[in-house]
Amino acid sequence: MVRLKNRYLLVDILYPDPKTWPTTPTTKPHNPQVAIHSPTSDALTQGFLAKMIRDSVAELYGDYGIGKLGGATAGGITIKYLSPATSTAIVRCPRAAFRLVWSALTYMSGVPEPASGQKRAGTGRERGCVFRVLRVSGTMRKAEEEAIRRARREIVRVKDAEEKGVLGGLVGGGSSVVDCVMDESEDEGMDG
Repeated sequence: MVRLKNRYLLVDILYPDPKTWPTTPTTKPHNPQVAIHSPTSDALTQGFLAKMIRDSVAELYGDYGIGKLGGATAGGITIKYLSPATSTAIVRCPRAAFRLVWSALTYMSGVPEPASGQKRAGTGRERGCVFRVLRVSGTMRKAEEEAIRRARREIVRVKDAEEKGVLGGLVGGGSSVVDCVMDESEDEGMDG
């Protein structure tokens, strides 16, 4: 019996364009760290993301790319995990084609944004985004562990940013602000 070798790509979907960030009235100051990691629309499903990746591989590499994925009718690419809330996905692909899938993800530039009232993917506009491959792993377990580790680190980073504020505690911190005092002789030297 021959075991098929797969690779698991941990993918993060980022929204760097401020026009695509969700607009919700908040009393807190706007945090770009949170906004760039904003949730993805529910219109993006596992099947539709797999189709988008296959189409991107076909567009970039043609018949060669489709053949490396296992043919036009073969599954080849499956989405093992997709969380619209965290904009994170785990993509399973053949080991021989993981670089093709990685490059196809790099060239993808949008996810479906449903029009008002529509829930199906592909029926609305596209929301500009960047697909970032965070890790390539031989097992799904390692990809999951990396996703959990990154999520925890991101939560700590956002909490620290909220506590410190925009200037990192420089203003109003008392002892952290150093007053600069100039002598009159230094001041006269600056005029001349």
